[in-house]
Amino acid sequence: MKKTIYLILGVLLSCQLFANNLAIGTPVYNGTSHTLTFTIKWDNSWRVNSGPSNYDAVWLFVKRQPCGANGIWSHALLSSTQGDHVVSGTNANGLVIDAVSDNMGVFVHLGANASNQIISSLTTTTIVLKLTENYNPTLSGSSSATADNWKVFGFEMVYVPAGNFSLGDGRTTNTNNFSNGNTTQALTITSALQASGLGAASNYTNASVYGCSIPLPSTYPLGYNGFYCMKYEILQGQMVDFYNTLTYDQQAARLKVSSNRVLTSTGQYIGENWNALGIYNSTTGTNNSIPATITTSYPHIPMGYMNWQDLTSYLDWSGLRPMNEFEYEKACRGTLTAVPFEYPWGTTILNGGNYDNRFWAQWGATDTWNIYDGACRNWEDNGPIRSGFAATTTSNRSQSGATYYGIMEMAGNVSEQCVGGGAGFDYSTFTTVNGNGALTNVGLADVTGWPLDGGISSGTIIKGGDFRTYGSTNQLQVSDRTNYAGSTDNNATNRQRYIGGRGIRSF
Repeated sequence: MKKTIYLILGVLLSCQLFANNLAIGTPVYNGTSHTLTFTIKWDNSWRVNSGPSNYDAVWLFVKRQPCGANGIWSHALLSSTQGDHVVSGTNANGLVIDAVSDNMGVFVHLGANASNQIISSLTTTTIVLKLTENYNPTLSGSSSATADNWKVFGFEMVYVPAGNFSLGDGRTTNTNNFSNGNTTQALTITSALQASGLGAASNYTNASVYGCSIPLPSTYPLGYNGFYCMKYEILQGQMVDFYNTLTYDQQAARLKVSSNRVLTSTGQYIGENWNALGIYNSTTGTNNSIPATITTSYPHIPMGYMNWQDLTSYLDWSGLRPMNEFEYEKACRGTLTAVPFEYPWGTTILNGGNYDNRFWAQWGATDTWNIYDGACRNWEDNGPIRSGFAATTTSNRSQSGATYYGIMEMAGNVSEQCVGGGAGFDYSTFTTVNGNGALTNVGLADVTGWPLDGGISSGTIIKGGDFRTYGSTNQLQVSDRTNYAGSTDNNATNRQRYIGGRGIRSF
């Protein structure tokens, strides 16, 4: 599968990047050094020090299944010491590994010596990760560890650097738009605002009902500080990985949500085989003991039918967190001046197109798309298409549908679920705390401060529209807050085929 993104490297300089094709080799565990050794490769990595001044990275995390019948998969903690993880052998690409303080994983990316470089095809590189010894079950003295099953998971992310940005786009026809208090001017988010807290809703909306019911403190992330954002929406293949590491009880609980398109772990489809939404059980589970084996025919297609609990469970499991609507605008707009009614690709041009040759074959992993400004999958009720579908070797940012930082499909395809909104709900306790890799016994996220459920007055908001918002194109715009009060589409008892999501990570 090949996907392409477009980056602005400066006012006059631009380049085209192919992305994805991430390949992670089978890990080998060393019981003496408590390390995992494997290979990694992905296409067209970049690091630039002008324009967006950012880079792409791969987030890697590890799951372990103890040897023995029906061993339970759990998160393997990695060392937080920077020097414990190494790039082994020849490092022709200049890759570096960044440890994180909570032991949830590592970031791999081009080092500083690769600034203003784009590597079209990284050579296969060997990575050695150090696991902690305070792992449960422990690694020290565990003779079975070398026989255990180990899996290294990863996905591409994009670094969004710290800096000022405009919140709201200055529109005058949408009363729930972010603004500078009671004016219609965009609000500039600065380090001073982050340090002091944004405060009451009247400071960032023109009516209290459109914001948080409690003043936002300095611990609430306003988007000023840097973070990593998933380059693509969560894919069906990634959800397959997730489901296949759950216990029977967790898996069954997650799959039994009431809907005529969401089925149980009895060998049937989750979300049915409806226009490339076809996750299903290839092996039926055994009641209360052995989970089903989940698979998909479309691992490269974004996951639909996700409610808020599906999203947060996946993010907690992978060591990420939800993004809020402030961070959504920062990831789309970057440091550029806000344009009223702009889309994530920086213009007011939208070309979703009818269901013609532009979409006909886009369920395939390598199908191509004709070049159009304002490229967006929003015109037909026929399901999402592959991530990165609009980008080609000659397309620019607008034609690729990319954000300022090179993040794809922040409008159209499937919707983005974010923390935020209004209608009298308190989400002020949300912070930058990331997922801890563990779930409850029914497969739910357990991170303090995250909204427990989506829906009306839940502290969640749906952004970016989806593949069937051709009648409500305003919802595709960066600053649109049509769903400021939340939506029943993403609550615990409902799933809709057009709802998806992605995660971010603070560090």
